[in-house]
Amino acid sequence: MDEVWVVSEKTAEDLREFGYKGKYRVMRNGTDFKKGKANDEQIGEIDRVFRLLPDETVFIFVGRMMWYKNVKIILDSLKIVKDNGHKFRIFFIGDGRDRGAIEKYAELCDLKKEAVFIGEICDREKLRAFYSRSDLLIFPSTYDTCGLVVMEAAACDCPGLLVRNSCAAETITENENGYLCEENAESCAETISDAISD
Repeated sequence: MDEVWVVSEKTAEDLREFGYKGKYRVMRNGTDFKKGKANDEQIGEIDRVFRLLPDETVFIFVGRMMWYKNVKIILDSLKIVKDNGHKFRIFFIGDGRDRGAIEKYAELCDLKKEAVFIGEICDREKLRAFYSRSDLLIFPSTYDTCGLVVMEAAACDCPGLLVRNSCAAETITENENGYLCEENAESCAETISDAISD
């Protein structure tokens, strides 16, 4: 090979652990989304379809519906946030083999009204509208090497909440272009509450 590219410095650390000693270049993910929010009509359609109030707090998770994405942390933290009196909706966009179990767990967490499972969205403009309507991307995955969804959300003026020191959080400066938490529900809930009030 002539060059080795990685999407984050932490991915390069993994290469080193595998025994790679050569040079590499960090080439971060980008996005095809235009900078800025979707238009008012597209965002208004989401409000209409899901009966959202204009000032209603909306969170979003975009990714495979797999437990290894730390979806349990999202649900456990949102239960805490709800129990503390905050009102919100969360859109889960994506599909995967754990989706049924995740939906059942959301019900066990008393989030049946708040959690909306959309499934996969292939229409990029429609996905952009969901990001644009959302106040916070909750993405506590420590599995992802560089979550493309973080860049997509940022392009739509939707900050991300990520796990501190994860690969996905490598481009985040805390409380400047996103939020960071520890890899547990209590820390995630506290950071969500801080974000709501910011």
